[in-house]
Amino acid sequence: MHGLIFMTWEKYLGERFGGPFLATYREALGETAANLPLANRLYDDDVLLAGVGEAQRLSQVPAETLLREYGRYFIINGLTGHLCAYILTNVHSGRDLLLTMRDAHARLRRTLDGLVPPLFEYERPAAANEVRLVYDSPRQLCPVLLGAIEGAAERYGETVEIQETSCMKRGAAACRIVARFSAPASDPARYAPAAPEHRKEEQMMLMKQIWTLLPEAGTIEGFTLADIEERLKRFHTVDSSLLRPAVLVEALYQLQFAGYAMSTATEPGDTMMQRRYWRVHRHM
Repeated sequence: MHGLIFMTWEKYLGERFGGPFLATYREALGETAANLPLANRLYDDDVLLAGVGEAQRLSQVPAETLLREYGRYFIINGLTGHLCAYILTNVHSGRDLLLTMRDAHARLRRTLDGLVPPLFEYERPAAANEVRLVYDSPRQLCPVLLGAIEGAAERYGETVEIQETSCMKRGAAACRIVARFSAPASDPARYAPAAPEHRKEEQMMLMKQIWTLLPEAGTIEGFTLADIEERLKRFHTVDSSLLRPAVLVEALYQLQFAGYAMSTATEPGDTMMQRRYWRVHRHM
């Protein structure tokens, strides 16, 4: 696990239960000033699990409650806000933060040897304010994810309704979570669909821009969702609302269904954020 997890975990304990509690906790785990968690180091999962057990023993608060509170705290605390500023300032809603987190975790896997951050997959949502998550990590730290969803809503001034339709802790193969976000009073149209005609024009323009930048099938390696977003920012004037992962995925779905694009969706091990796309026609 990334050292930021351990630093914010102890920060959470100190703010939740006070300094004397944190000192007792550290003493119980054998921590000293010389071996406190560092943000730029990696740690075994067992270290955190031992810490959760010790915090439960000292506080008499159930582990699931501690983990859910921590998940929320991780998203909204100042340390995360500072170290993850690039991610947090490039999204503008709780829903988009969750979609972006998956991609950020996948990049960390590739750039930090030995790091295995939690990954979750997405199912197609039924509404613009909804996210459907599938989490199947062997760590079974789903309470942290539930808390992170709550924290994502809080960070952007929203409220969220969470429904866990299945859970590994109750014997399911994976946790399935539906989160429905509600926009704040200051921005009531955040999740409202655009007027039909305007929306249709925006979608058509976005699809043409995406199709233009995609590599032709059989030439070079296809582009991921992150590649497409980066190139749209660099080479096209695109409204930030159209760069949201959910909007880009919808445009790519339509290009594929219309026969203008292809992807690795049917290949073994494919995931939405690692999926690669190409264009398959010379004209659109």
